[in-house]
Amino acid sequence: MDHVDESIKDVLQFVTAEDRQKLKDYFTNPIGIDTSKPTIVFSTPSETGTSYFRIFEPIRALYKKFGEEANFIYTENIQPNHLKIGDCVVMHRCGNLHSHFLSAARMWPKTDIKPLIIHDVDDNEFNLPATHPMKMLWETSGKHKMSIQSLKHSDLVTTTTEKLRKTFKNFNKNVNIYRNMFDWELPQWNYDIDTTRKEMLGDWYPTDDKIVIGWAGLTSHFQDIKKMKPIIKAIHDKYPNTVFILAGMALKDTQVEIIEHEDGRKEYKEVPITDESQLYKNKVKEIYKDLDPDRIKLFDALPLEEYAKFYTLFDISLAYVEHNAFASCKSEIKVIEALHYGCIPVFSLYGGYKDFWENPKLPSSVKDSNFAIGVTSPNPWIKSISHWVENFEEGKRKAKALKEHSDSIYDINLHIDDYYTFLLEKIEDHKEQQINLNAKYIDYDGK
Repeated sequence: MDHVDESIKDVLQFVTAEDRQKLKDYFTNPIGIDTSKPTIVFSTPSETGTSYFRIFEPIRALYKKFGEEANFIYTENIQPNHLKIGDCVVMHRCGNLHSHFLSAARMWPKTDIKPLIIHDVDDNEFNLPATHPMKMLWETSGKHKMSIQSLKHSDLVTTTTEKLRKTFKNFNKNVNIYRNMFDWELPQWNYDIDTTRKEMLGDWYPTDDKIVIGWAGLTSHFQDIKKMKPIIKAIHDKYPNTVFILAGMALKDTQVEIIEHEDGRKEYKEVPITDESQLYKNKVKEIYKDLDPDRIKLFDALPLEEYAKFYTLFDISLAYVEHNAFASCKSEIKVIEALHYGCIPVFSLYGGYKDFWENPKLPSSVKDSNFAIGVTSPNPWIKSISHWVENFEEGKRKAKALKEHSDSIYDINLHIDDYYTFLLEKIEDHKEQQINLNAKYIDYDGK
C-alpha cells in the first residue's frame, strides 16, 4: 500500500477513537485531489452505527486497495462543492442537506453533467414502528417524507437486505444490495478472549464453570429486550450454571422536546431525562428484576472502535427481533459478529438473518435447526437454547464450522473489488447517459 499517505499509515487499522477521528479528518479534507481520476463522495448527516458500516468502512477499504486509482471523500456536512467535484455522491440516510441537494440536482443545467447520486440506506426510514423511540421526532421533523424523496429521486439505491430491496423497488426501479461487511484484520476483531473476559467480567472470571448467554444491542431494541424476558427467565431457572449479559445500555439518557412556535416553526431540543425510573438501564433492570442479580450483568454501550469486546464474553449469543416491517429490514451483522468470536448463535429466522441463512454460499452441512428460530414465541427459543446448554461442546464445534463460511462471506477486503467495480460501472453508464442527453441541446454554430 505505497499510496497510503504517511499521515494516516499508523491509524489506517485504527485502535482508538482518536485514530479513527484522524482517518475521518483525512478523508474529509484529502490531500492532492487528482481531477483526472474518478471522485466518489460519501456523505452522511451524522455518524451512527449504520454510517460506520455503510460509509466509513467501505471508504477505508476502497482507499486501502484503490487509493491510487480514485479519490475518496467523506463528509458529514455536504456542500455544493462536493457535487461539483464528485463523479458519484453516495448519500447515506435521508436528511435536510441531502434533500436540499437532491432538489438541486433535479434542477441541474441541461448542458452540464451532474454527478451520479446514490441513496444508501439500511433501514426502512419511512415506516418506523409505533414502539420505536424516534418515531414521533422522526415524523414531526418530516424525515419519513425525506426518506421517500431520497428513494424516488436518487439515480439508484443501495441497501442491505432482500426485504429492503423489495420495499424500495416501489419507489426506484434501480435498487442494489451491498451487504454490511467487516475488516477482520482490525484490532477489535482480534481480541484475546481470556484476557478480555478477565478485564470485563469481574467476579465471574474465570468462566470455566459457567455458560455465558449474551445479547448486544442499542436503545432501538428495547422491545426485543422485553420480549426475550420469559425466554431468559426460563433458562435462568432451568440451568443454574448459566449467567446472562445484556450489553449496549444507553450512555446518555435524553429525550427530545418539540416546541412549536406561533409562526408554525418547530424547534427540537434534546434534554436529559430526570425521572430515574425512565432511564434506559433502570427500565431494563426493572424488567429483569426477578433474576438472581449475581447472574446477570448490564453493560453500557462501547464506542465503535471497541464494541466487539462484547462478543468475546458470550458463549451463546442471542439475536432476537420482533416480527414487524421495520425489524424485517434489519441487517444480519449480530450473527456474523458473534460467530467470528466462536459464539453459538441463536437468532431469528427473519429479515436479514433469514437472508444469511438462505445464502447459497452457506452449505447445509454447517447448518443446525437450533441456530435459527422462525417464531417469536418463547417455547422454541427455550428449547433451542436448552439444547445448546446441554450440548455445549457440540454447539461450539458447529459454530466454528459455520464461522469459516460467514467470515469469508462478510470479509470486506475480499469483496471490496465488487463494490468498486459496481461504482465505476454505474458512474460510466450515468456519464454516458448525461452526455447523450446534453447533446440534444448542442448545435454547431460554425465557430
